[in-house]
Order: sequence, then structure tokens, then C-alpha cells
Amino acid sequence: MLTTNREFHYLGELNISRSKMLKSNLDPQDDEINWLFLVLNENYRYSFVYKIIENQTVSYNSPFKIFLAFTFYDFVKQEIKVDQQYSVQRGEEYIGDVTILDKLIKNSDD
Repeated sequence: MLTTNREFHYLGELNISRSKMLKSNLDPQDDEINWLFLVLNENYRYSFVYKIIENQTVSYNSPFKIFLAFTFYDFVKQEIKVDQQYSVQRGEEYIGDVTILDKLIKNSDD
């Protein structure tokens, strides 16, 4: 698991199915992997760390709120759009989608 002690860039809603690589008795909050890939198009995908927002029921195939921090934020900040839905991969496996709800970093450079 990558540290969640970082600055998060976006608020999102993640809706994923259980990866084929996971045991059937795990829930999303039990997964040791907390980074996925957001697919911008067939040529570009960007890694992000996510943190599940506390005090919510979390399960597969049901949307839940997360904070997102992109590994290469400077490259994606102009590409990621609020209210846009993007496909999500775990490795090469498509597992669902994320909807960007809000941008958390608001400064003159963004």
C-alpha cells in the first residue's frame, strides 16, 4: 500500500468490480493495493493513489467516494475534467470507472 499521507488533487466516486487477482472475501477497504490507473484514452493512462473517505459503506459494484492523488499531476491537471467519467484499470485489467466530482487544488497554476 502506498502512503496516503500526501496532497490529494481530486474528489471522486469510484465504482469498481473485484479484480480477478483478489480473493473473493475481500472488500475494497481490505485491498492492499491503493493505486490504480485512470485511462484518458487508448494511448494514455495515469497512475493515482486513492484514499477511501471514511464513514461510508464500501463494496464492489457500488459507487463510493475517494480522494485521488496523481503520480504525475503536472502532466494530467489540464486533461482531467470535473464531472467526467474515466475507465479504471488495475494493471492491465479494466475493473470499472471513476467520476471526478471536484478539484481539491485550486491555485493560479491549475
